[in-house]
Amino acid sequence: MDRAIEKKGWSPNRWMLIGAGALLLVLLAWQILSRSGHTRLQVDADRITTGVVQEGEFLEYYPFDGTVQPATSVYLDIEGGGRVEKILVEGGQHVEKGDLILQFSNTTLRNTAIGTETQLLYNLDIQRETVFNRKQSTLLLRDTLLDLDYQILDLQKTFKRQDEVMKGSFPAYSIDTYEATRDKLKYLKQKRELLAERIKQEDELSAQELKQANRSIDRLNTGLGLVNDIVESLNVRAPISGWLSTIDAQVGQNIPAGQRIGQIDLLDKFKVRVKIDQFYISKVEIGTKGHIDLDGKNWLVTVQKIYPEVKDNAFEADVVFEGAGPDDLKRGQTLTVELTFGAPSQGLVVPKGGFYQQTAGRWVYLISKDGRSARRTNVRLGRQNPRQVEVLDGLSAGDRIITSAYDSYNEVDELQFSEPIRTNQGPK
Repeated sequence: MDRAIEKKGWSPNRWMLIGAGALLLVLLAWQILSRSGHTRLQVDADRITTGVVQEGEFLEYYPFDGTVQPATSVYLDIEGGGRVEKILVEGGQHVEKGDLILQFSNTTLRNTAIGTETQLLYNLDIQRETVFNRKQSTLLLRDTLLDLDYQILDLQKTFKRQDEVMKGSFPAYSIDTYEATRDKLKYLKQKRELLAERIKQEDELSAQELKQANRSIDRLNTGLGLVNDIVESLNVRAPISGWLSTIDAQVGQNIPAGQRIGQIDLLDKFKVRVKIDQFYISKVEIGTKGHIDLDGKNWLVTVQKIYPEVKDNAFEADVVFEGAGPDDLKRGQTLTVELTFGAPSQGLVVPKGGFYQQTAGRWVYLISKDGRSARRTNVRLGRQNPRQVEVLDGLSAGDRIITSAYDSYNEVDELQFSEPIRTNQGPK
Protein backbone atom coordinates (compact mmCIF):
# COMPACT_ATOMS: atom_id res chain seq x y z
CA MET A 1 0.00 0.00 0.00
CA ASP A 2 1.39 3.33 -1.06
CA ARG A 3 2.04 5.93 1.64
CA ALA A 4 1.90 9.70 1.03
CA ILE A 5 5.31 11.42 1.58
CA GLU A 6 5.08 14.37 3.87
CA LYS A 7 6.79 17.62 2.63
CA LYS A 8 9.19 19.02 5.13
CA GLY A 9 9.86 22.77 5.57
CA TRP A 10 13.23 24.44 4.86
CA SER A 11 15.82 23.60 7.33
CA PRO A 12 17.45 26.27 9.56
CA ASN A 13 20.69 25.93 7.61
CA ARG A 14 18.92 26.77 4.41
CA TRP A 15 17.38 29.83 5.98
CA MET A 16 20.81 30.94 7.16
CA LEU A 17 22.18 30.55 3.67
CA ILE A 18 19.34 32.60 2.19
CA GLY A 19 19.87 35.36 4.79
CA ALA A 20 23.59 35.51 4.15
CA GLY A 21 22.97 35.78 0.43
CA ALA A 22 20.47 38.62 0.91
CA LEU A 23 22.93 40.49 3.15
CA LEU A 24 25.61 40.04 0.56
CA LEU A 25 23.31 41.49 -2.10
CA VAL A 26 22.56 44.50 0.11
CA LEU A 27 26.27 45.13 0.71
CA LEU A 28 26.97 44.78 -2.97
CA ALA A 29 24.22 47.24 -3.84
CA TRP A 30 25.56 49.72 -1.27
CA GLN A 31 29.05 49.51 -2.73
CA ILE A 32 27.69 50.08 -6.23
CA LEU A 33 25.75 53.12 -5.07
CA SER A 34 28.65 54.51 -3.09
CA ARG A 35 30.90 54.22 -6.14
CA SER A 36 28.44 55.99 -8.37
CA GLY A 37 29.79 59.42 -7.16
CA HIS A 38 26.76 60.53 -5.18
CA THR A 39 27.73 60.98 -1.52
CA ARG A 40 25.67 62.30 1.36
CA LEU A 41 26.41 63.69 4.79
CA GLN A 42 24.13 64.37 7.74
CA VAL A 43 24.68 67.93 9.05
CA ASP A 44 23.33 69.76 12.09
CA ALA A 45 21.27 72.62 10.65
CA ASP A 46 21.92 74.82 13.70
CA ARG A 47 25.64 74.99 12.89
CA ILE A 48 25.50 76.55 9.44
CA THR A 49 24.98 80.05 8.06
CA THR A 50 23.09 80.77 4.87
CA GLY A 51 22.78 83.66 2.44
CA VAL A 52 20.30 84.60 -0.26
CA VAL A 53 21.29 85.59 -3.81
CA GLN A 54 19.85 89.04 -4.55
CA GLU A 55 19.84 91.70 -7.23
CA GLY A 56 21.78 94.71 -6.00
CA GLU A 57 24.60 97.19 -6.40
CA PHE A 58 28.12 95.83 -6.15
CA LEU A 59 31.13 98.01 -5.33
CA GLU A 60 34.60 96.50 -5.27
CA TYR A 61 36.53 97.82 -2.30
CA TYR A 62 38.81 96.43 0.36
CA PRO A 63 40.04 97.66 3.76
CA PHE A 64 43.75 97.95 4.51
CA ASP A 65 45.47 98.93 7.72
CA GLY A 66 47.76 101.95 7.61
CA THR A 67 49.93 104.03 9.88
CA VAL A 68 49.68 107.80 10.21
CA GLN A 69 52.87 109.62 9.18
CA PRO A 70 53.73 113.29 8.65
CA ALA A 71 53.23 114.35 5.05
CA THR A 72 56.61 116.11 5.10
CA SER A 73 59.68 114.68 6.81
CA VAL A 74 63.37 115.55 6.46
CA TYR A 75 65.86 112.86 7.44
CA LEU A 76 69.04 113.53 9.38
CA ASP A 77 71.76 111.43 7.71
CA ILE A 78 75.39 111.72 8.79
CA GLU A 79 77.63 112.63 5.83
CA GLY A 80 81.07 112.10 7.26
CA GLY A 81 80.48 110.05 10.37
CA GLY A 82 82.45 110.37 13.56
CA ARG A 83 82.28 110.27 17.33
CA VAL A 84 79.30 111.86 19.10
CA GLU A 85 80.61 114.63 21.34
CA LYS A 86 77.47 116.42 22.43
CA ILE A 87 73.67 116.12 22.05
CA LEU A 88 72.01 119.51 22.42
CA VAL A 89 68.37 118.67 21.57
CA GLU A 90 66.46 115.56 22.66
CA GLY A 91 63.86 113.77 20.55
CA GLY A 92 60.30 115.01 20.63
CA GLN A 93 61.25 118.70 20.90
CA HIS A 94 60.50 121.49 18.45
CA VAL A 95 63.47 122.96 16.58
CA GLU A 96 63.91 125.98 14.36
CA LYS A 97 65.80 125.93 11.10
CA GLY A 98 69.54 126.20 11.79
CA ASP A 99 69.37 125.06 15.42
CA LEU A 100 72.39 122.98 16.47
CA ILE A 101 71.21 119.46 17.35
CA LEU A 102 74.31 117.29 17.57
CA GLN A 103 78.11 117.67 17.47
CA PHE A 104 80.58 115.11 16.11
CA SER A 105 84.35 114.91 16.00
CA ASN A 106 86.31 113.37 13.11
CA THR A 107 90.08 113.81 13.10
CA THR A 108 90.48 112.16 9.68
CA LEU A 109 88.11 114.61 8.03
CA ARG A 110 89.77 117.61 9.60
CA ASN A 111 93.23 116.39 8.53
CA THR A 112 91.88 115.86 5.00
CA ALA A 113 90.55 119.41 4.98
CA ILE A 114 93.89 120.77 6.14
CA GLY A 115 95.77 118.71 3.53
CA THR A 116 93.42 119.87 0.76
CA GLU A 117 93.78 123.50 1.82
CA THR A 118 97.58 123.15 1.90
CA GLN A 119 97.56 121.64 -1.59
CA LEU A 120 95.35 124.47 -2.81
CA LEU A 121 97.68 127.13 -1.41
CA TYR A 122 100.68 125.36 -2.94
CA ASN A 123 99.00 125.27 -6.35
CA LEU A 124 97.97 128.89 -6.00
CA ASP A 125 101.60 129.85 -5.39
CA ILE A 126 102.68 127.88 -8.46
CA GLN A 127 100.02 129.54 -10.59
CA ARG A 128 100.93 132.97 -9.30
CA GLU A 129 104.57 132.29 -10.16
CA THR A 130 103.55 131.03 -13.59
CA VAL A 131 101.49 134.13 -14.23
CA PHE A 132 104.31 136.36 -13.03
CA ASN A 133 106.90 134.64 -15.24
CA ARG A 134 104.58 134.77 -18.23
CA LYS A 135 103.95 138.44 -17.73
CA GLN A 136 107.67 139.12 -17.31
CA SER A 137 108.46 137.21 -20.49
CA THR A 138 105.73 139.06 -22.37
CA LEU A 139 106.99 142.41 -21.10
CA LEU A 140 110.56 141.60 -22.19
CA LEU A 141 109.37 140.55 -25.65
CA ARG A 142 107.25 143.67 -26.02
CA ASP A 143 110.21 145.79 -24.87
CA THR A 144 112.38 144.11 -27.50
CA LEU A 145 109.63 144.75 -30.07
CA LEU A 146 109.51 148.38 -29.04
CA ASP A 147 113.29 148.74 -29.50
CA LEU A 148 113.06 146.98 -32.84
CA ASP A 149 110.28 149.31 -34.00
CA TYR A 150 112.46 152.27 -33.03
CA GLN A 151 115.46 150.89 -34.95
CA ILE A 152 113.26 150.25 -38.00
CA LEU A 153 111.82 153.77 -37.84
CA ASP A 154 115.29 155.36 -37.53
CA LEU A 155 116.71 153.19 -40.29
CA GLN A 156 113.74 153.98 -42.55
CA LYS A 157 114.55 157.68 -42.24
CA THR A 158 118.23 157.03 -43.04
CA PHE A 159 117.35 154.85 -46.01
CA LYS A 160 114.93 157.46 -47.31
CA ARG A 161 117.61 160.14 -47.25
CA GLN A 162 120.14 157.87 -48.89
CA ASP A 163 117.65 156.83 -51.54
CA GLU A 164 116.86 160.43 -52.46
CA VAL A 165 120.56 161.31 -52.63
CA MET A 166 121.42 158.21 -54.67
CA LYS A 167 118.79 159.23 -57.25
CA GLY A 168 120.59 162.63 -57.77
CA SER A 169 123.33 163.49 -60.24
CA PHE A 170 126.06 163.46 -57.60
CA PRO A 171 125.45 160.63 -55.02
CA ALA A 172 127.04 161.33 -51.60
CA TYR A 173 127.02 157.66 -50.54
CA SER A 174 128.70 154.66 -51.89
CA ILE A 175 126.74 151.82 -53.34
CA ASP A 176 127.91 149.54 -50.52
CA THR A 177 126.62 151.90 -47.84
CA TYR A 178 123.27 152.31 -49.61
CA GLU A 179 122.78 148.56 -50.06
CA ALA A 180 123.89 147.84 -46.47
CA THR A 181 121.24 150.25 -45.16
CA ARG A 182 118.60 148.73 -47.44
CA ASP A 183 119.45 145.14 -46.44
CA LYS A 184 119.56 145.96 -42.73
CA LEU A 185 116.13 147.60 -42.94
CA LYS A 186 114.76 144.49 -44.66
CA TYR A 187 116.36 142.30 -42.00
CA LEU A 188 114.92 144.32 -39.14
CA LYS A 189 111.42 144.17 -40.67
CA GLN A 190 111.62 140.38 -41.06
CA LYS A 191 112.95 140.10 -37.53
CA ARG A 192 110.00 142.18 -36.32
CA GLU A 193 107.56 139.82 -38.05
CA LEU A 194 109.15 136.84 -36.31
CA LEU A 195 109.09 138.63 -32.95
CA ALA A 196 105.46 139.59 -33.40
CA GLU A 197 104.60 135.95 -34.24
CA ARG A 198 106.51 134.79 -31.18
CA ILE A 199 104.65 137.26 -28.98
CA LYS A 200 101.35 136.05 -30.42
CA GLN A 201 102.22 132.41 -29.70
CA GLU A 202 103.44 133.30 -26.22
CA ASP A 203 100.17 135.12 -25.54
CA GLU A 204 98.13 132.10 -26.71
CA LEU A 205 100.25 129.70 -24.66
CA SER A 206 99.97 131.95 -21.61
CA ALA A 207 96.21 132.12 -22.03
CA GLN A 208 95.97 128.30 -22.21
CA GLU A 209 98.21 127.81 -19.19
CA LEU A 210 96.31 130.41 -17.21
CA LYS A 211 92.98 128.80 -18.20
CA GLN A 212 94.22 125.35 -17.10
CA ALA A 213 95.60 126.83 -13.92
CA ASN A 214 92.31 128.53 -13.15
CA ARG A 215 90.42 125.27 -13.76
CA SER A 216 92.79 123.46 -11.43
CA ILE A 217 92.27 126.14 -8.81
CA ASP A 218 88.49 125.92 -9.25
CA ARG A 219 88.58 122.15 -8.77
CA LEU A 220 90.68 122.52 -5.66
CA ASN A 221 88.34 125.18 -4.35
CA THR A 222 85.37 122.91 -5.03
CA GLY A 223 87.06 119.98 -3.30
CA LEU A 224 87.99 122.15 -0.37
CA GLY A 225 84.42 123.42 -0.21
CA LEU A 226 83.07 119.85 -0.15
CA VAL A 227 85.49 118.82 2.57
CA ASN A 228 84.64 121.93 4.57
CA ASP A 229 80.94 121.14 4.12
CA ILE A 230 81.51 117.64 5.46
CA VAL A 231 83.52 119.02 8.35
CA GLU A 232 80.77 121.55 8.97
CA SER A 233 78.23 118.70 8.83
CA LEU A 234 79.82 117.37 12.01
CA ASN A 235 77.72 120.10 13.57
CA VAL A 236 74.27 118.68 12.78
CA ARG A 237 71.78 121.51 12.37
CA ALA A 238 68.03 121.47 11.71
CA PRO A 239 67.41 121.84 7.94
CA ILE A 240 63.79 122.93 8.56
CA SER A 241 61.63 124.03 11.46
CA GLY A 242 59.57 121.19 12.92
CA TRP A 243 59.43 118.41 15.50
CA LEU A 244 62.53 116.31 16.05
CA SER A 245 61.97 112.56 16.23
CA THR A 246 63.89 110.36 18.65
CA ILE A 247 67.66 110.82 18.27
CA ASP A 248 69.33 107.47 17.60
CA ALA A 249 72.73 108.39 19.04
CA GLN A 250 74.62 108.36 22.32
CA VAL A 251 77.52 110.52 23.51
CA GLY A 252 80.77 108.70 22.74
CA GLN A 253 79.19 106.51 20.03
CA ASN A 254 81.02 106.14 16.70
CA ILE A 255 78.53 106.53 13.86
CA PRO A 256 79.53 105.60 10.27
CA ALA A 257 78.99 107.91 7.31
CA GLY A 258 75.52 107.77 5.77
CA GLN A 259 73.73 106.45 8.86
CA ARG A 260 70.33 107.98 9.73
CA ILE A 261 70.04 109.26 13.28
CA GLY A 262 66.59 110.85 13.19
CA GLN A 263 64.18 113.04 11.27
CA ILE A 264 62.32 116.31 11.54
CA ASP A 265 58.57 116.25 10.85
CA LEU A 266 56.10 118.93 9.89
CA LEU A 267 52.98 118.07 11.85
CA ASP A 268 50.63 120.43 10.01
CA LYS A 269 49.62 117.73 7.51
CA PHE A 270 49.57 113.92 7.57
CA LYS A 271 49.51 110.95 5.22
CA VAL A 272 48.71 107.27 5.84
CA ARG A 273 51.25 104.58 4.86
CA VAL A 274 49.08 101.59 3.86
CA LYS A 275 50.20 97.96 3.58
CA ILE A 276 48.34 96.27 0.69
CA ASP A 277 48.13 92.60 -0.27
CA GLN A 278 50.00 91.89 -3.52
CA PHE A 279 46.74 90.52 -5.00
CA TYR A 280 45.71 94.16 -5.53
CA ILE A 281 48.98 95.39 -7.05
CA SER A 282 47.41 95.68 -10.51
CA LYS A 283 44.34 97.46 -9.14
CA VAL A 284 45.97 100.17 -7.03
CA GLU A 285 47.09 103.21 -9.00
CA ILE A 286 48.08 106.76 -8.21
CA GLY A 287 44.76 108.56 -7.86
CA THR A 288 42.81 105.53 -6.58
CA LYS A 289 40.06 106.79 -4.27
CA GLY A 290 39.05 105.59 -0.84
CA HIS A 291 37.80 106.71 2.53
CA ILE A 292 38.53 106.46 6.24
CA ASP A 293 35.80 106.23 8.88
CA LEU A 294 37.00 108.07 11.98
CA ASP A 295 35.00 109.43 14.91
CA GLY A 296 31.73 108.90 13.04
CA LYS A 297 32.88 110.91 10.03
CA ASN A 298 33.83 109.76 6.56
CA TRP A 299 37.13 111.23 5.26
CA LEU A 300 37.95 110.95 1.56
CA VAL A 301 41.50 109.92 0.64
CA THR A 302 43.54 109.43 -2.55
CA VAL A 303 46.56 107.24 -3.30
CA GLN A 304 49.46 109.65 -3.80
CA LYS A 305 52.48 107.35 -4.06
CA ILE A 306 53.04 103.60 -4.61
CA TYR A 307 56.12 101.71 -3.47
CA PRO A 308 56.48 98.81 -5.97
CA GLU A 309 58.69 96.60 -3.79
CA VAL A 310 56.80 93.53 -2.60
CA LYS A 311 57.80 92.20 0.81
CA ASP A 312 56.03 89.45 2.76
CA ASN A 313 53.38 89.25 -0.03
CA ALA A 314 52.47 92.92 0.37
CA PHE A 315 53.47 96.34 -0.94
CA GLU A 316 53.01 99.84 0.47
CA ALA A 317 51.32 103.03 -0.70
CA ASP A 318 50.82 106.54 0.67
CA VAL A 319 47.30 107.95 0.80
CA VAL A 320 46.53 111.58 1.57
CA PHE A 321 43.38 113.31 2.71
CA GLU A 322 41.36 115.27 0.18
CA GLY A 323 41.28 118.71 1.75
CA ALA A 324 41.86 119.17 5.46
CA GLY A 325 42.25 115.96 7.45
CA PRO A 326 41.21 115.20 11.04
CA ASP A 327 42.63 117.57 13.63
CA ASP A 328 43.53 115.01 16.28
CA LEU A 329 45.71 112.62 14.27
CA LYS A 330 48.86 111.38 15.96
CA ARG A 331 52.00 110.05 14.34
CA GLY A 332 52.03 106.23 14.47
CA GLN A 333 48.24 105.99 14.86
CA THR A 334 46.69 102.99 13.06
CA LEU A 335 43.77 103.63 10.68
CA THR A 336 41.74 101.43 8.33
CA VAL A 337 41.64 102.70 4.76
CA GLU A 338 38.98 101.36 2.40
CA LEU A 339 40.18 101.67 -1.21
CA THR A 340 37.61 101.53 -4.01
CA PHE A 341 38.35 99.79 -7.32
CA GLY A 342 36.13 100.78 -10.23
CA ALA A 343 32.58 102.14 -10.31
CA PRO A 344 29.46 100.55 -8.76
CA SER A 345 27.63 98.01 -10.94
CA GLN A 346 24.25 96.25 -10.80
CA GLY A 347 23.99 92.45 -10.72
CA LEU A 348 23.55 89.39 -8.55
CA VAL A 349 25.36 89.38 -5.21
CA VAL A 350 25.54 86.98 -2.29
CA PRO A 351 26.87 87.57 1.25
CA LYS A 352 30.53 86.67 1.64
CA GLY A 353 31.44 83.88 4.04
CA GLY A 354 33.91 81.18 4.91
CA PHE A 355 32.81 78.99 2.00
CA TYR A 356 34.88 81.06 -0.43
CA GLN A 357 38.11 79.90 1.20
CA GLN A 358 37.44 76.24 0.30
CA THR A 359 35.84 76.66 -3.12
CA ALA A 360 37.56 79.78 -4.50
CA GLY A 361 34.20 80.69 -6.01
CA ARG A 362 33.93 77.56 -8.22
CA TRP A 363 31.04 75.79 -6.44
CA VAL A 364 28.63 76.18 -3.53
CA TYR A 365 26.06 74.15 -1.59
CA LEU A 366 22.67 75.23 -2.96
CA ILE A 367 19.84 74.67 -0.47
CA SER A 368 16.73 72.93 -1.76
CA LYS A 369 13.36 74.66 -1.83
CA ASP A 370 12.10 72.66 1.17
CA GLY A 371 15.24 73.49 3.16
CA ARG A 372 15.95 69.85 4.03
CA SER A 373 19.10 69.39 1.95
CA ALA A 374 21.81 71.20 0.01
CA ARG A 375 23.41 69.97 -3.18
CA ARG A 376 26.88 70.82 -4.47
CA THR A 377 26.41 73.12 -7.47
CA ASN A 378 29.01 74.54 -9.84
CA VAL A 379 28.96 78.33 -10.07
CA ARG A 380 31.13 81.18 -11.27
CA LEU A 381 31.72 84.00 -8.82
CA GLY A 382 33.50 87.24 -9.66
CA ARG A 383 34.73 90.20 -7.72
CA GLN A 384 34.40 90.44 -3.97
CA ASN A 385 34.52 92.92 -1.14
CA PRO A 386 34.49 92.28 2.61
CA ARG A 387 30.68 91.85 2.62
CA GLN A 388 29.63 90.55 -0.79
CA VAL A 389 30.65 88.33 -3.69
CA GLU A 390 29.56 88.99 -7.27
CA VAL A 391 27.58 86.11 -8.86
CA LEU A 392 28.33 85.64 -12.57
CA ASP A 393 26.79 82.25 -13.37
CA GLY A 394 25.11 79.19 -11.80
CA LEU A 395 22.72 80.92 -9.39
CA SER A 396 19.52 82.94 -9.67
CA ALA A 397 17.94 85.65 -7.56
CA GLY A 398 16.24 84.08 -4.53
CA ASP A 399 18.53 81.04 -4.35
CA ARG A 400 19.84 80.26 -0.90
CA ILE A 401 23.34 78.86 -0.31
CA ILE A 402 25.40 77.84 2.68
CA THR A 403 27.88 80.67 3.33
CA SER A 404 29.66 79.22 6.36
CA ALA A 405 32.90 77.24 5.98
CA TYR A 406 32.89 73.91 4.10
CA ASP A 407 36.07 72.45 5.55
CA SER A 408 34.26 69.70 7.54
CA TYR A 409 32.07 68.44 4.65
CA ASN A 410 34.83 66.68 2.66
CA GLU A 411 33.29 68.02 -0.56
CA VAL A 412 30.37 65.51 -0.47
CA ASP A 413 27.71 65.87 -3.12
CA GLU A 414 24.73 66.41 -0.81
CA LEU A 415 24.16 67.63 2.71
CA GLN A 416 21.05 66.41 4.56
CA PHE A 417 19.66 68.30 7.53
CA SER A 418 17.90 66.89 10.58
CA GLU A 419 15.35 69.69 10.30
CA PRO A 420 14.51 72.23 7.58
CA ILE A 421 16.78 75.28 7.23
CA ARG A 422 15.08 78.44 8.38
CA THR A 423 15.36 81.74 6.55
CA ASN A 424 18.41 83.77 7.64
CA GLN A 425 19.75 80.62 9.29
CA GLY A 426 22.77 81.29 11.47
CA PRO A 427 24.77 79.34 14.04
CA LYS A 428 23.48 79.29 17.58
